[in-house]
Amino acid sequence: MTEFNSTYALIMPKVKLTPVKQKTKQEEVKEIIQNPNDPLAKYPLRAFGYSNEVGAAVSAMPGWGKAAELALWVPALMYLGADIYDKYKRGKEGDYTKASAAAAVEQATFQALASVILPTTAVKIGQGIAGQFTKFDNAGLSATVKEELFEKLQDDFAKAKFAKGDRIENGKLKKGKDAVWERIYDHSFLHELDATKEKIKNESVLKKILKFFGHPSGYNAACKTQRTKIEAYLQRKVYDIFDLQTVLETKSSEQIKNYLIDKKFDKNLLKIYNRALQKSEKNSQTLIKERPNFVIEKILSSDEKQYSDLISTIRTEFPNISDRKVLVSATDNGKQISASLLKKFMQNENNRNLIETIAQKATISNEVIDKFIQNKKLKMGLLKTTGGFISLALLAIPIDNFVHKYIIKKFVEPGLKNVSDFKELLSFKSKHNN
Repeated sequence: MTEFNSTYALIMPKVKLTPVKQKTKQEEVKEIIQNPNDPLAKYPLRAFGYSNEVGAAVSAMPGWGKAAELALWVPALMYLGADIYDKYKRGKEGDYTKASAAAAVEQATFQALASVILPTTAVKIGQGIAGQFTKFDNAGLSATVKEELFEKLQDDFAKAKFAKGDRIENGKLKKGKDAVWERIYDHSFLHELDATKEKIKNESVLKKILKFFGHPSGYNAACKTQRTKIEAYLQRKVYDIFDLQTVLETKSSEQIKNYLIDKKFDKNLLKIYNRALQKSEKNSQTLIKERPNFVIEKILSSDEKQYSDLISTIRTEFPNISDRKVLVSATDNGKQISASLLKKFMQNENNRNLIETIAQKATISNEVIDKFIQNKKLKMGLLKTTGGFISLALLAIPIDNFVHKYIIKKFVEPGLKNVSDFKELLSFKSKHNN
């Protein structure tokens, strides 16, 4: 103990305690660039910086999602502009006495990363993770793949590719359901899938990044998925739509309502059917006027006996298959020929009633099946949107802290100081050389 005390007495007089250096006002402001007294840096105003991320999350919703995303960029851009300008005017001292371009650059970098790039990435990752949960329904397909398939089915139905009549091909009877499946899968989908796969191979890195943040159309997810799974799922949905269409276009109102209830369709579908039924008379007149080719397509594909005479007459007047293809095509020529044919048929009262009836059923079928597919897409969109919001809520504040403490403090500020020092050096040399 005595030895320790003597050593302590010998050393201590030579030790000088360095006083804690007081931070200057400028250093304090730099340390808390997200000034607690700055209303733009605090919530709720800070939340406006995330409105575009909210838009990115809801963009997964079918129909209105993409429009909402564009609209929600408006408050985000207004906030970002106001915040960057405020930091420019506030300056490094933080008291608005001297504007600073460096402060504006720092804040622009912060906002670009913390309010645009990283939160959007978080939203997209959250959507992707949530979308994987649909694989547990035995289909093994993500929500994005299912969305792409439903988008195709909705487009195919609108183009009357679900024409349901049985037909004789190469001397063999082909059931309408199988003919529709062949028309949708073999004749178009496989070709489109292969074309997308080839296109992706030649994409640049920039294109892939833009697709990650944007809304790629086509079959980008489907072409990366096992084809046997896609085929099985798509075929089930084609058959479901075909069966629903057959019931809607051939059964009585009471039978249709019982079918929708027995098959346990969404209750909203029954409401949609009732609304479509009420509007069918008016809508059928519009359909006959605007899409006469579609009405002729419906007559030709009908397997109901009451339409057999009309079908025979059409086949007699247009014996060539290529002529009948023109007749039902959506071209101006096809519409003109089919409109003239319908006008001729409807001079007969019995024919007029048959045509108006099939047009009414077609409008009902169009509306109900469109909503049926739309509801399927809506479920996928809700799932992905929820995942995006959860990811944003969990990562928004950590992203703010990461960008502020690491990106700005460790890279941006030192870089700006080096630029400033270099400018001062050049100015010093210039003065002394003169």
